[in-house]
Amino acid sequence: MNMKYVIVLVIAIAAIAEGAEYTVGDAMGWMVPPTPDYYDKWVSKYNFVENDTLVFNFEQGKHDITVLSKEDFDSCNMNNPLFQFPEPGDVGVMASGTFYFTCSFGEHCASGQKFAIFFASAPVPPSPSPCPKESVTTDQLTQSRKFKEISVTRKVVGL
Repeated sequence: MNMKYVIVLVIAIAAIAEGAEYTVGDAMGWMVPPTPDYYDKWVSKYNFVENDTLVFNFEQGKHDITVLSKEDFDSCNMNNPLFQFPEPGDVGVMASGTFYFTCSFGEHCASGQKFAIFFASAPVPPSPSPCPKESVTTDQLTQSRKFKEISVTRKVVGL
């Protein structure tokens, strides 16, 4: 097998497994929005899948990242958060389903600093087509194993 095809296949699989990164609110970041539907409109621009990462940018001490149940989200009830993060950062979502994000400060939730977001199941990479049999040297096998062992690490908080 030609080594350049093995390298391309490994890189493609790693890109699918890693997921995409989205900055919440785009350039505005995570804050009380100018309109109550701002974050709903932001969510509607994208298609999210498990393993994607949400980047929350905000001034620490003025906002937080709070994940609620649907019932608490709908009523802006902050008494039973599922998760709460006091500082800005990345939130990696490692499961499919709907998640409910808000800010627990003051009336921020009631003012629209919240969004429900659906993460679809990550696509399964296609199985590689069988290749014609070729003679593979020990050096080629060693190179292939090295590429398969590479992993990317970054700061991610799982839900």
